[in-house]
Amino acid sequence: MNYSKMAMQFVCKMAMPLALMFAACSTDEGNAISKVETTPGTQMGGSSEEPNVIAYENISLRGRAYYAPAGNEAGSSEYVSVSVPTNVFFDGGRIILTELDTVTLEPLDDSTITESFKGDVIDPLTGERVPGDDGMASFDSVSLRSPIVLLEAVSGEVSLSAIVDIRDANTFVIDGLSHLATYRIRKLAESGMSFVAAKARAETEIANALGFGSQNPFVEESLMNSSNVAVWRKAFNELVPFNLLQHLKEELGESGLLADLSEDTKKSLTEAVEKSHYWRLLSTSRKAFEMWDEDFYQECMQFKAYYVNLLASVFGVGQCSSENEGTFADVQGDLFELKCVSGSWEFAYRKTSRLNIAHTFGTMVDSRDGEEYKTVTIDLGGTSQTWMAENLRYAAEYSSCFRDDSSYCSVYGRLYSPLYGLDSSYRKYTTKESCVDVKTLEYLNGISSDDTLYWRGRAEEDCDELYEYGDYRDDGDNMLWDKVIDSLETINFEVCPEGWRMPKYEDWNALLSYLDGLGQGPALTLLLANYGNPTGFGLDLLADIRGEKGNYRAIVRGVGMYQFEPVVTPEEIRENAAGDVVGALATQTSSRRNGANMYFEALVLGYDLPGYGFVRCIKDE
Repeated sequence: MNYSKMAMQFVCKMAMPLALMFAACSTDEGNAISKVETTPGTQMGGSSEEPNVIAYENISLRGRAYYAPAGNEAGSSEYVSVSVPTNVFFDGGRIILTELDTVTLEPLDDSTITESFKGDVIDPLTGERVPGDDGMASFDSVSLRSPIVLLEAVSGEVSLSAIVDIRDANTFVIDGLSHLATYRIRKLAESGMSFVAAKARAETEIANALGFGSQNPFVEESLMNSSNVAVWRKAFNELVPFNLLQHLKEELGESGLLADLSEDTKKSLTEAVEKSHYWRLLSTSRKAFEMWDEDFYQECMQFKAYYVNLLASVFGVGQCSSENEGTFADVQGDLFELKCVSGSWEFAYRKTSRLNIAHTFGTMVDSRDGEEYKTVTIDLGGTSQTWMAENLRYAAEYSSCFRDDSSYCSVYGRLYSPLYGLDSSYRKYTTKESCVDVKTLEYLNGISSDDTLYWRGRAEEDCDELYEYGDYRDDGDNMLWDKVIDSLETINFEVCPEGWRMPKYEDWNALLSYLDGLGQGPALTLLLANYGNPTGFGLDLLADIRGEKGNYRAIVRGVGMYQFEPVVTPEEIRENAAGDVVGALATQTSSRRNGANMYFEALVLGYDLPGYGFVRCIKDE
């Protein structure tokens, strides 16, 4: 698959919503602008820059504003739900056009026109009708005395601006970057600089300061094309919350130099990156992106590269070269720092980036189906373990795919249910009729009612639903748990290939205890594939990633449940636990949330007996 080509196609598609397109056109066919030459005068917008002032009559302007700062929504402690923020102008607002004096850039008297964002309009770039209020606005048949105008897009608390010359082009941008440039243009004009020079200088300074200008040392010249710049603008607009944008406007506006950014503003930029939905999405595996939306993955990678360059510029870390290969640069992050890798700065997860856990990689082939797996041998301080570095994918009889979707099996491996295959002697019932009898009796024993007819009806509903979506083996309440516990030593849970076996409680405990003993952060974080991967173990966070019309959502769930060989459950556990707690058959994740960020704290060896779980085989040595 040509990822570069796909990414470029995606960039071109996504570049369109970034601009406030103002296509100037008159009602006269064949003329872009209707011009009326007049005697110079300040009332017409100033005269010091041009011998004649041109009035612009009956002009129609159309455009779109774009700004989608990342949210900071809370979520459950079990998973993170991430939605790419919606353009704040999509739901409506207003746009204000103010004519400016061409020299002083002061507003002309009685020169303000206000229009609302329109729903269901013609996109001037594609000619297609765009449904809904998506930030498009129209000024129809207006007459202007000055070609220099201030455009202000307002939606709720967000108010973005741009100063443009309608003679320059048919397309103008109003977004977070144009907002920063507006303030700087005014400052330069106050110093006596012409509008043309002030605008060119302000835009160059802002671009260089924020990580993608031609003078930025972290961006190769070959990458400085309009498509990439459009994506970088989008990355900036989706990163910076409005209050931080206002601080940047004032601090960069004075000099256009990064040196004038306050330490609080620099720290706030790092915090914004750590809270970005893109940073959280990149905690999942590339395989998850490829399954649902490869284009979205490519955009995420471009966003990530932009954020690295932005922080490298802001904190002045210098260039990554062979001389400082492997060194780190602090960008005041709680989650990450920068590391010089092969000529480029990259994010390095702070808790694992400096940790070196001895491990070696290998491969193995499952002779049953020809599937090849990565393997890793981990040194546990004198002893070693060799694990599959991927979840098992063997299509055993009692296995399935996450969400019953076959595409998940190739990403996360298969889910196995050793108890599902147990014979009928371990079940309370095996038919729908006996299901109704058992559940009716359980209802009647659990309440102080003798309305058998009513509760039998409830039981019939339960059993109808059970048998519609599964069968009697899907019902955990149907299990004779005491018999299962008594048989744990003889039940066959093995699904691994020859020479490998299901791990035991002791195997997991040895690995996690060693990692916990290093004191370098949670054991789970050290096993995850996308946090520096210091062990090579390669656990992937479960994620649903979907794309539709440019709006994306991801649900990140931890690493799921893992089956392993049971141990006989201690008698005190049997006596004190709820019905289905029978043995050490799964690992579980616990997690906590700090603001918008998810931290996975530990792998917990549990005694829950799950209906389904993943399997990570260990070499039988």
